[in-house]
Amino acid sequence: MDSGIGGLNLLARLLKLKCADRYLYFADTEHLPYGSKGAERLREIAFRGVERLRERGANVVIFGCNTLSVCALDAVRKRTSLPLFGLLPRPELTYGKTLFMTTPTTSLFLPPLTRQSVLLTPPRLAALIERFYPDTREIARYLSPLLAPYGDMDCAYLGCSHYLFATEVIRASLPKAKILENVTPLAALVKAVLPVRSVKSQNVDFLFSGQNEESRYAEILSSLLS
Repeated sequence: MDSGIGGLNLLARLLKLKCADRYLYFADTEHLPYGSKGAERLREIAFRGVERLRERGANVVIFGCNTLSVCALDAVRKRTSLPLFGLLPRPELTYGKTLFMTTPTTSLFLPPLTRQSVLLTPPRLAALIERFYPDTREIARYLSPLLAPYGDMDCAYLGCSHYLFATEVIRASLPKAKILENVTPLAALVKAVLPVRSVKSQNVDFLFSGQNEESRYAEILSSLLS
């Protein structure tokens, strides 16, 4: 579950690890973007999304959104028996001078950062990525000036699954920085926790709360898998 295309980055990693034979990707585009909404609103959105997925036969739910995870994961776990996974901050992955990039709402739930860390919360970035990707020109026009003061960073931590689609823009502005994210570790955790079984084929279905964009989402997912 995610507000848009960001969670496709996680889905692609789950598919590569052969975690299951069936996936249902819920793009809650009606409520895009999550990153500017309050915590209580997001908890209700998350619970309704989980119930919708349960009704479609899901037996495990993964929040492919950092904001939804930090705001709602614990609260929804208390209201459902379904196993839930989420993208939680991993500051321990960073080192040296680090630029933390998150949504405004996620930033309110971050653990204390080190003196060498800087927080950047570009409010329009997720929405621009959702609208324009794979064309990154508008993304670069918006993001590159915001990154200009941070060219000496050792790390750039992408605390929003949408932001992974801006990786090349970020690399161009922060040439010294190692790009870090928590999508890959979460996929590995899901693989380790789920019951071991042979997965011979994998099927992906898409569910949208707003306009159906299945062809676009399938194309983006295919590019991530290639």
